Amino acid sequence: MRQVILGIILLGLFASLIPGIVHTADAATASKKICGDKLCSEIKGKACPNGELQDPINKKCYAGSSGWKITGYFLPLEKDYSRDILVSAYVQGAKKDGSPDYVENNSTYYIKQFRSTFLKEIAVQGSGKTNENKVLQSWKDDFISPNGQKTRFYHYGKCAMTFSGVCLPLAPSSLSEQKIMVAVTAGKTDMGAGVIAHGTLLHIPDIPAPWNTRTYWATDVGEWKDKHIDIFTGYGIAARDAAFKITKLPPKENSRVLAVGFDKIK
Repeated sequence: MRQVILGIILLGLFASLIPGIVHTADAATASKKICGDKLCSEIKGKACPNGELQDPINKKCYAGSSGWKITGYFLPLEKDYSRDILVSAYVQGAKKDGSPDYVENNSTYYIKQFRSTFLKEIAVQGSGKTNENKVLQSWKDDFISPNGQKTRFYHYGKCAMTFSGVCLPLAPSSLSEQKIMVAVTAGKTDMGAGVIAHGTLLHIPDIPAPWNTRTYWATDVGEWKDKHIDIFTGYGIAARDAAFKITKLPPKENSRVLAVGFDKIK
């Protein structure tokens, strides 16, 4: 009889502990509740002032803005197009023997062959690296008129230069850089109006990983009139794929951009 009574007492004591155990578990679950894409505990009591946005990288508030179009661009490597046909192009300069193939406005040009898609990419991107590890360039106004026909010409440069005169790094991926270069609509920084001064450091949380966790540096000038940022992804096929991913994945024209600092361009 004593054994039965003892068993009932122990069962009652154990049952009395269950509510406490359940309450503790509920509290742990509640503390990990998701608010949007963040833990509620991370954002509780950290609301930003009106008109500011919280940076998901450093959790600080900045006067950012939305409605930005984010695109990516890369520079081609001729070796990636080895299966393409060779086509002839006019290059500024002269042949090894010093003679030119064409002269216009006191400038000389000679004919050299390159892979076809490589030249097409340079016409769009501005620069590329040849199989001889030289930087070949062609800008939008680089045309001559041999035989009366308007023809694009190319020239070699010391570096892959931007419109603002800054040299782009020659790494396969710009992710290896501490600050990734971008082209912007330049002017005195006004995030609401879509104008960014050279040297401004930016965070763009709405683009695909790992690009959404990096710091961007406004070093180049775009030709746009809208709120537009063009991210340099590097050289070659992998960089091209990254540029396409940044450009084609939504939100394409409604990304948030935060101006998080400034670093003077030398």
